[in-house]
Amino acid sequence: MESKQQARAISLSSRASRTVAQLQQDERGLLAHDWAALCPGDLVTCYVAMAGEPPTDLLREHLQSIGKTVLLPIMKPNNELAWGVDQGELVTNSYGVAEPIETGISLDNATLMIIPALRAGRDGTRLGRGAGYYDRILEKTKSSKTGGPLRLVLVFDDELDNSVPHESHDQKMDGIITPTKLLLIKNKIAN
Repeated sequence: MESKQQARAISLSSRASRTVAQLQQDERGLLAHDWAALCPGDLVTCYVAMAGEPPTDLLREHLQSIGKTVLLPIMKPNNELAWGVDQGELVTNSYGVAEPIETGISLDNATLMIIPALRAGRDGTRLGRGAGYYDRILEKTKSSKTGGPLRLVLVFDDELDNSVPHESHDQKMDGIITPTKLLLIKNKIAN
């Protein structure tokens, strides 16, 4: 298996070559999933996609249109995340990431977390950008098996592997969503 650095470089190179038309098609594909069934509660997390990532603007709007309160991450010191509601104007932080105003809302009532990644494994492994923001918050959040939110990683179709480079501290995902696929780990559902 390749190293994390090698896998990240491959994904970032592939993402840089995507055209606007491809990204628009992928965004339409993401909207075709049954989001109401995936998030039965009122509170979900998502993120504002950075350049080259699977687009989330229309997805976030769609989630709101079906009655969901969408929380977005806010990068804090020590690679921690706080959360704010996706409403109104977003502010771009020093890393170029758009963030809402922090509201202090807890993830205790969230039913779904949509999590970014560069690659995802069918075994539940996720390869992020390497700063550990999501691993830290997921470690503190109840798993879906113990009443916490379903953890879905969002990647492009060509970023889905059997497994991705990972370490023992890397948090496992409950499922993977791509523009054309939904895979819930442990054979809960696959299509």
